[in-house]
Amino acid sequence: MKLNYMQCWNGAMAQLMSHKEAILAIAGVFIFLPTLLFAQYVTPPVFNGDEDMNGVIAVYSAYFNENAFAVMTSNLVTSFGGLAIYFALAPSRNGTVAEDLAAALKIFVIYLLANLLSALVSLPGFLLFIIPGLYLTCRFIVVPVVIADEGERNPIELLKRSWAVTENNGFAIMLFILIIAVVGTIAISVLEAVTGVVAGLATGGTGWPFVQNLVASLTGTAFQLILTAVIVSIYIELTGRKTDVGEVFN
Repeated sequence: MKLNYMQCWNGAMAQLMSHKEAILAIAGVFIFLPTLLFAQYVTPPVFNGDEDMNGVIAVYSAYFNENAFAVMTSNLVTSFGGLAIYFALAPSRNGTVAEDLAAALKIFVIYLLANLLSALVSLPGFLLFIIPGLYLTCRFIVVPVVIADEGERNPIELLKRSWAVTENNGFAIMLFILIIAVVGTIAISVLEAVTGVVAGLATGGTGWPFVQNLVASLTGTAFQLILTAVIVSIYIELTGRKTDVGEVFN
């Protein structure tokens, strides 16, 4: 099947509205809160502006050495929350929040292994040229939906299934995701910049770090939810599981 951008987008928005209670509950605890705490208590890497590549690597190395536990914990918690949301949105499931969280917990290690495998497969594409790496990443983009919807537990089979589902649509998916990413990044940057300006004017340049981190965490969480819903919608359209958006989300 060919990817229809408008149908995918409408389907994604319908999913978010139809499952908003479960999504907000999961995202609030496992995505928004860890992101806010991380932004509030972990100082980002500081650059002078004149670093060469070795200098940039040294700054990031020091940053990760000092904050390894916080970085790993935050990423694991938000990844788990993201997987639970895939379970909440999977077309074959209609469970409670507790059931979605339990299902995600049981399969979380396999999910991480599948992500690692897909990253290893995509890495040569990024090393050679950026576009092949993005293309390969998009061919594996529905792996978490396959986990949640079809119950596949073999990481290699998960990659094969995602590859089959996205056949002949790799570049279409890549363009669709890039459009969403660019528009989302611009919107988030503008909102954060406006927040920073308002906070700076109101405080004489001191700013409101908590408010700015709050806005950044909220917008980042919203963007992740939209992207997750879009990926599920892509899977639904390409697998033909549901052909009518209204039927899917009534």
